[in-house]
Amino acid sequence: MKPPTGKSAPEAHPATCVALMAAGAVIAIGALRYDFGSFDTPGAGFLPFFAGLAIAGFSAITFIQTLKSGWLSLREMWEGARWQRAAIATACLLLYSAFLKDLGFLMATFLLMTYLFRMLEASSWKATVFSALLTTLGFYLVFQTWLEAQLPRGWLSF
Repeated sequence: MKPPTGKSAPEAHPATCVALMAAGAVIAIGALRYDFGSFDTPGAGFLPFFAGLAIAGFSAITFIQTLKSGWLSLREMWEGARWQRAAIATACLLLYSAFLKDLGFLMATFLLMTYLFRMLEASSWKATVFSALLTTLGFYLVFQTWLEAQLPRGWLSF
């Protein structure tokens, strides 16, 4: 969306930046309760501390850029947003998590990917099914084969 002045719209609202700066600070401060370790042998608090600093730091940079360039109101920013697709995708993920154990990882993931690919990109059924199958097998390869995660088998036992 473009503001009425003709300038391009900023990518963030100051309130979002402040919320993310606070979240990053909370993460970094919370990580101090754990062993930090060193750069050679990082402890449990090492990654969360630097992740929190990164979130807070990048949010501060974005905040300053937003203040310099101006911003739209939240109403103007979200005007014209297509909420239906986001709501449908959220409902799909909720259904996926509800039926994952019963259908099994392969079947549930294939059905989810088929629907999402079809919903997001109106391509042929052949391309949709191929993409869903490839994605499902890729996830299976990563999680089951390489990471040796225990994935639900479902009632079909595959």
